[in-house]
Amino acid sequence: MSWKLGKSKSKPSAASALNPNGGDSNSGSPRATTPTQSNPSGSRISGGTLTISVSGAQGLSLPAGTPIPPAVQAAQASQQAKAAESVSPSSVREERLRERETKKRDSVQRMQCWWLPYLVLEFEVNQILITPLGGVMESPVYMYQAHFDVSHNSEISLQCYLRTEEPKRGGDGVADDMGNDILMGGVKFTPDFDNLVPGREEWYELSNGAGKIQIAVSYKPSSQGQSLTIQDFELITVIGKGSFGKVMQVRKRDTQRIYALKTIRKAHIVDRKEITHTLAERMVLARVRCPFIVPLKFSFQSEQKLYLVLAFVNGGELFHHLQQEGHFSEERSRFYSAELLLALEHLHELDVVYRDLKPENILLDYTGHIALCDFGLCKLNMKDSDTTNTFCGTPEYLAPEVLNAQGYNKTIDWWTLGVLLYEMLVGLPPFYDESTDIMYQKILENPLTFPDHISPLSQSILTGLLTRDSTKRLGVNGAEEIKGHDFFKKYIDFDLLWAKKVVPPFKPRVASPVDVSNFDTVFTEEAPMDSVVEGSQLSQTVQDQFAGFSYDGSNMPVSPL
Repeated sequence: MSWKLGKSKSKPSAASALNPNGGDSNSGSPRATTPTQSNPSGSRISGGTLTISVSGAQGLSLPAGTPIPPAVQAAQASQQAKAAESVSPSSVREERLRERETKKRDSVQRMQCWWLPYLVLEFEVNQILITPLGGVMESPVYMYQAHFDVSHNSEISLQCYLRTEEPKRGGDGVADDMGNDILMGGVKFTPDFDNLVPGREEWYELSNGAGKIQIAVSYKPSSQGQSLTIQDFELITVIGKGSFGKVMQVRKRDTQRIYALKTIRKAHIVDRKEITHTLAERMVLARVRCPFIVPLKFSFQSEQKLYLVLAFVNGGELFHHLQQEGHFSEERSRFYSAELLLALEHLHELDVVYRDLKPENILLDYTGHIALCDFGLCKLNMKDSDTTNTFCGTPEYLAPEVLNAQGYNKTIDWWTLGVLLYEMLVGLPPFYDESTDIMYQKILENPLTFPDHISPLSQSILTGLLTRDSTKRLGVNGAEEIKGHDFFKKYIDFDLLWAKKVVPPFKPRVASPVDVSNFDTVFTEEAPMDSVVEGSQLSQTVQDQFAGFSYDGSNMPVSPL
């Protein structure tokens, strides 16, 4: 079950029955739901709503040696900018009091001050663009409040950017083309949910930049015993379809947060004997706590369907960008593979083997970081000494031990990381052939060769990762062994990378964190709906197999298997 972004690649599947596409072309159901299970004592915070208010900033400045972009300088001299300088937090409060009577909004005003620093607010991989109401570059005024659904104790991240030129605007007035902006610094902190004082504003100093931002945080636990239904979401746009269901961009009605909603027809996965794989995906998504994996926010069910609510990531599939550019630079390939290395390391720490790494399963977020998705083929409860024999994956990425049916372990993920790194650097997998049988033979027997532009350092790590003998493969002793290779060691600080304090080498050109321009119009032009499923009554015995699927952050993600 994969979240399809952009145009799909025509690849044969090694186990198509085990690798269905997420989404449902015929979705809908009565509104009966299975209640979420209670939270075991001492697990963690319960689900709830986190409210973050950002008033303004002081003392902001560009990085040392970075000049003010000419377009920004010109805009600062305009009459519009002079008028914006008079905006203050108190003037905004007074204006909003007056606007309550006329029910006006300040969204149009926010779109005008493009020459002032804007913010990207992130919580649990859910990103919001905050544009200023006015002020000056050193002290912009935001007066912005957002509500987030809490599923676990996570960091709040604010990154501050300055545009280099006036953004283009679509017909709706929303700014387009926000790539290549200047990062001015950021703030990261984890709220103390037990001791938050509602309405108390505090100043947070920017790291890797000058200045400070005024923020207030409050938290309201959710009511126990409430179960989500499809009625709790506004359906906005279809962004993907597959044999089991479809994926839609949705808005949660109470917090107004944007998510990706996967709908899966129970009858389809029962007929194809995919219950185990579907529940395994739910299990893994609820357990992960990694900044480079698309997190599960909620899951719920009706009598006919399963629903997975995930963070909405809109920068496009890595495959989409790779297809457009042919291949990536070594710097960019290193950045993506390093973030993926951390994601796979996290999964291995949870005794999960991913097994299906490929560009189609890797998304880019609004700021350019990767987000791994699609856990339908993962294998749970794999200790370091354990092996499994299931033949599954994507042909170009299959490891020799899978083809030989020798049994395989976690090191299979290091082989696929090597294939992916090779494809990013070259444009094709190392042993690619249009004939699947010939490709399998190449994987087993052909020597690894490199084009002239591949550096010795890249050749060295690829040779280590693509070692056919898994007992001698780079990473056999864990992810630290790969991190220690000079390809990464000389260039990547993995602690900073995990904290998302390394600036991505590429920022997708999207209008905002909710823009859907990187999705195939074949999907986005379809009317979003959760249609009724006729004639698919399932027995109670079958329904019992889905017990424990529901999840809202208040229950520990215990395996439903």
